[in-house]
Order: sequence, then structure tokens, then C-alpha cells
Amino acid sequence: MFNKRTIKWLTVLSLSSMCYANLYPTTAQAVSKTPIFNSDNVLLEPSEPIEMPEDYPSELQEWYDSNMDARSYVVIDQATNKILANREGNVPYPIASMTKVLSMYLIYQALDEGTLKLDQEIEIPTQIVEDISSNEELSNVWLVEGFAYPVEDLMYAVMLQSANDATSALMWEIYGSEQAAVQAMQDQLTEWGITNAQIYSTSGAPNSEVPESWWMPGSNEMSENTMSAADMALVAQHTIEEYPQILDITSTREYTYMEGTDEEQILFNPNQLLEGGTYGRSGITGLKSGFTDAAGLNFVATGNQADRDFITVAMGTFGEGMSSYWEIEILLDGLLDHPEVVDLDLPTNLKAQEPAEELVEGAAQEDSATEDSTPIENNRDNAITNFMRDIFGVFN
Repeated sequence: MFNKRTIKWLTVLSLSSMCYANLYPTTAQAVSKTPIFNSDNVLLEPSEPIEMPEDYPSELQEWYDSNMDARSYVVIDQATNKILANREGNVPYPIASMTKVLSMYLIYQALDEGTLKLDQEIEIPTQIVEDISSNEELSNVWLVEGFAYPVEDLMYAVMLQSANDATSALMWEIYGSEQAAVQAMQDQLTEWGITNAQIYSTSGAPNSEVPESWWMPGSNEMSENTMSAADMALVAQHTIEEYPQILDITSTREYTYMEGTDEEQILFNPNQLLEGGTYGRSGITGLKSGFTDAAGLNFVATGNQADRDFITVAMGTFGEGMSSYWEIEILLDGLLDHPEVVDLDLPTNLKAQEPAEELVEGAAQEDSATEDSTPIENNRDNAITNFMRDIFGVFN
């Protein structure tokens, strides 16, 4: 008998060559690369493993072990913050463009405070046009000088097109520079108690893709935004609960950007978990994908399944034909088959509340200790090994 993964594999394999470039248009040739780590990508502190209880269903864990390719993942019950599924959920890995969820939180915060207005038009700094929009390796909406861009259009570009140039344009308008905006992002994480994370860019672009003048002090060419899956879920939760209007963007199938101008284009939502997508299912509302060579394919998903709100994060899926959307589907399907999990005494991804000054001091101490921290090791199987295991592991 074929299991669920086998059936999905047979269906999707025939479609992958047709739709894969549309899902990741700027990286289709790079997805088979294995992750890149070096001694400069380090943990800020040791990561405590997330221990699931003894009564956690063994058949569910075996299902995940047999079917999940993501190197780390979590599923969070939004109402209780219980961790319903987990693999290396507390280990920071590159998050790529999932970073933009944090940037959008601060953009909505600026709108809330009146320092930014939805109908405001922004003139783009020359530096962004020359250093980011002209970079063909990055996902952009190709901002040009001489145009004034509405804030709302740029926000849709951030979440639908994953536009790095639009992200920087909005964050620079609020904070004045890339470095100041990145510091604000790091400060926000600290306020939430998320201290085991590294932020180097507002968009998730690694330092290797931006000019050295954009780099944060102390970083280098290999520096890249990192965070654990559990912390990424917490960032998403803060964002959608405090600014639920972001879901109006992420549930939109297409948007006419810069309508009526020479810059007009249709932005399509790449989220294949939305109804009508390759992995479409009812109740999905967002949220954001991410890809770099080191990060692999990533997705943080939000939505309601079986009358419960979940936040699901899958990080580090590698290999041609693989999909982070598929990984999310496997995670959710497993939990729908085991509804009893939500009633177990499970760990959570909540952070201990400490005074802000203590958190800032602790973050400074961690930064000073970074040089002696332990590097993240790349123990990921290569793409060919994963692909062969996938084929021979599903025909049982």
C-alpha cells in the first residue's frame, strides 16, 4: 500500500518541473546546493533540546522521522504555545526571507505610531537602487529613481514578491539606514526574549549579496540572519496577533503593484498552501517563505486546522524537486491524524519575562562571547542521498 507521502510524491513529481521555477523564480538553479557553514556562523548560546513527553505518540514521531526532510521544524498551538511537533526546534539556522516577517512587524508598528503612513509615497535612495535593485541574484521589484512608491504597494511587494529592495526602502524610511533598521530588529527580538538569534539585514539577504558598506559592525561576508524554528514561530505569532492585517496581504492571490504607472506589474502569491495551490488546504492564511544556499527552502505557515490556530515552521529543505510547502503539509496532516496531542503536557516556545535592561546586558555579554562559541555543524545529508532515501523509503 502507498502511504500519504508516496501518493503526494507521485503527484508532485510530475508537476515539479513545471511549477518549481514559479515558486522560487530566482533560485531554481540553486536549490540542489547543500548548506554552507563556517566558523563565523555560530550559536550565541548553547541550544537546549526540546524534550517531548514520554506519552507523545510514537507512531506520529515515526511518521515525521520517515517523511520529513526539513532539518528543523516546529508546530505551535497558537492558543497555548505548546510545541506539538519538533525537530531541532531550538537550534538557530539561517532564516533567509522569513526575516521579512520581523521587518513587517516594525513597519506596522511605525504605521501605528504615525511615523509612517499607508498612503505615503517614498522616493528611493540611490544606494538601494544601485546596490539592491540592480542585483539580479536577489528577489526585487526593481525600484528605480524618479518614482515615488506608495507604502502600501511596497508592503505587498515585501510579502508577495519577497522584494529585498522594497524591504530596505520601507525600513530606511523609518530608521534612516540599513544598520539602524537592523539594530531596531535585534532590539525587538531582545524585547521579546529572543536572544539566541543573529540579524544582519532587514530582508534576509546574506552579507555576500550586499555591499560591505551595508554590513553590521563585526560581521563578515559569510554572515547571515539566523534564528531557531521555535523563535521564528514566536516572531510570526507576535506579528499576526498584534497586526492581523498582514494576513490580508498574505492571503491575497495577486495584487496589481504600481497600478496605472510605467512600473505596473502583477504580483502573485507564491504560497502553494493557499486554497487552489499545489498543496492547497482550507484555513491557511500565510505567511512567508525564504531561500538562500545556506538556509535551503523554508516556510512559516499560519492558519486554522480542525478549529485550532497553528503556526508551523519548516526550515532547511534541500534537493531538487523538494518543497517547504510539502513539509508543512506533512506536519499538519500528522497532527490532524493525532488530535490528542494538543491535550498532552508539552513544552512551549514562550520566553521567560525579564526586565528589559537585563536582557540588553545579557545580549551584550553574549555578543562578546560569540568568538568562542561553538560553530553550527553541517550534518545534513546531501541532496542525492535524500532523494534516493525518499524514493526507496516510500515504496514499502
